[in-house]
Amino acid sequence: MKGFLLTIISALLIISVLNLGYYKDWFQAKPLQYWTDFLNEKDDTLSPEGIMASRYGISYTMSMRIKRVLEQKNVVHPIVLFEPNSYYRDSLHIYPKVHVPEPAVFYYYTGLEGVWINSPDAVKANYLVRINSKGVALDMIKTPEQRQQILAFYKKYPPIL
Repeated sequence: MKGFLLTIISALLIISVLNLGYYKDWFQAKPLQYWTDFLNEKDDTLSPEGIMASRYGISYTMSMRIKRVLEQKNVVHPIVLFEPNSYYRDSLHIYPKVHVPEPAVFYYYTGLEGVWINSPDAVKANYLVRINSKGVALDMIKTPEQRQQILAFYKKYPPIL
């Protein structure tokens, strides 16, 4: 009986600590949010692709669209050059809402190589991803001169996350 009462008192003490002050905010933001997300995804009728898109957002969706376009064009070894996110922040003023994924994240989602303008492999890039008012455009880089012009244009915009 003593062990049972100590268990009840301990459980009540833990519950009261988790419902007060800092721990209340943490508990609602972390464990309860994870549980709520799990329940929503468990009952979701989306396909695995749809679940990934809703979970990872614009970066995943953009990466998969780029991959599909490259597969349709039957490109053997694409190296995708991304515009820097500081370009979207400074020139287009759309940065918080829209940004390109990091090259490592792009590779994780698609298995394709992506580079930023300050990467040593930028000289090997053969496609450029541009975001404009119409959406995402994938432009082929045809000549080394064209690649150098692109790199020179974006040089004043350092890559940011």
